Amino acid sequence: MLKGEPDTKKANTEYINAQERNKLLWSLRSDFAWAGKKIPESVEIDGQEYRLRGLIRELSEKESLDTDKAAKIRALIQRLRGKAKVDEELLETEELTKAEAEALYEEATGLLRASMELKDRLEGKGGEKSADEFKRMLNTQKVIDEKRFQELIKSLR
Repeated sequence: MLKGEPDTKKANTEYINAQERNKLLWSLRSDFAWAGKKIPESVEIDGQEYRLRGLIRELSEKESLDTDKAAKIRALIQRLRGKAKVDEELLETEELTKAEAEALYEEATGLLRASMELKDRLEGKGGEKSADEFKRMLNTQKVIDEKRFQELIKSLR
């Protein structure tokens, strides 16, 4: 193992402590936890597989959606958010190794990112204008998150 490289064997057997759990939960619950996260290639929810990246790519290529397809996408968004919420609850309540906790966190943030992308595609958002809007929202959220973090530090003292 190289210096600075994570010890994967240790992460697979060492359980997360309360501070690590709270850090992951705090990050997951921030408004833009999904920013910069990868959209999962696919996800299985209630025995049905959804190919998320392909679906998002397909939607970005279409000019408009019929009402039936749009209703299915809205339902999928709710299912993705529900699965992310289940992952959050598991992260909050279960005894997990560091690797398991990190995997749950990554899955939840990826699902949130996918749901936001799908929502944006339904609303016809995309392109440079939405990128500028996103940067503004991200900067605002950074300020809010920093204030929340400072309050957390104060409460721990």
